[in-house]
Amino acid sequence: MTVLPGRPQPSGLAVIAPREPEIAEPIAQTLARPATIRSIHRPVVALADGTCLGYQATVRIGDWAARSAAPYFEAAAQAGLSGQLGALALQAALRERSTLPDDKFLAVEMDADALTHRDVTGVLDRAGEISDLVLSLITPHLTPGHPAIDVMSGLRARGLLLAAGTGPAGLDDLMALEHLVPDLIRVPAGLVRDLHRHPLRRRLVENVVDLAEELGAAVLAEDVESLDEAGALRGCGVRLGSGWLFGRARPGFTPPSPEVCEWLRIWDSRPGLVPRPSDGVGGRYIDLGSVGDPVEVRADVTDEDGPRLL
Repeated sequence: MTVLPGRPQPSGLAVIAPREPEIAEPIAQTLARPATIRSIHRPVVALADGTCLGYQATVRIGDWAARSAAPYFEAAAQAGLSGQLGALALQAALRERSTLPDDKFLAVEMDADALTHRDVTGVLDRAGEISDLVLSLITPHLTPGHPAIDVMSGLRARGLLLAAGTGPAGLDDLMALEHLVPDLIRVPAGLVRDLHRHPLRRRLVENVVDLAEELGAAVLAEDVESLDEAGALRGCGVRLGSGWLFGRARPGFTPPSPEVCEWLRIWDSRPGLVPRPSDGVGGRYIDLGSVGDPVEVRADVTDEDGPRLL
């Protein structure tokens, strides 16, 4: 991969994402200063017991750690430089992989169009063993003929895992999952937020879990911020979670919150969402918090007469 020459950025100055039509030159300046592109990480935990299974990498550009890199990637796409910027972002994430704890995966976001760029594939070719990497696609929708599909097929043959999301594209996202057959399906923040307050959202998440089971994939809920959300996700059958509840994105690989992990471990002994025996009737879980006095369930009583099904 060819990196444009340039001197390190002066201390105290940040690379500002361009907002004007003349965007090629500012993005080229960013590419010339790869030290301003770095990777921070948030833990991914098993909702069953809080075990840390891996980390999600998030790209940051400039001096302010809280600034999203999205405007940079949007501007790079407009300038035809998404491949070069994607390669540097991937390189930054892989640079940290040498300190990744044993038996943990590292999920790295990548746009499908950038994945077809030779600079990006070059970084992955030089990465050696990639069975601990998860490529998390941020492209809303991929058609079956997209050239990135062949690239991903070759990478998966080397052990790379693939993650895809269910996002704003709706049905198109679900159709894309059918031919991508990802190893991991992400549930976005829009469905996770206040999940415990919205039965319909819980139904939707359960549908994602059912689809994942059909595809042989795991489900990861992103941006989990409360214990109530974590409990509702467990009730829906989601096994993995990430977000502020477990630990914010930081440099290096910080373990998840021990207090939250302890809560997850003792969750089964507390009132809340509990599994409903499989009886062929819709509604996988009973919300004990939604009922008042216990209801005696008889063989001749329908589910409508008993506890509310989710």
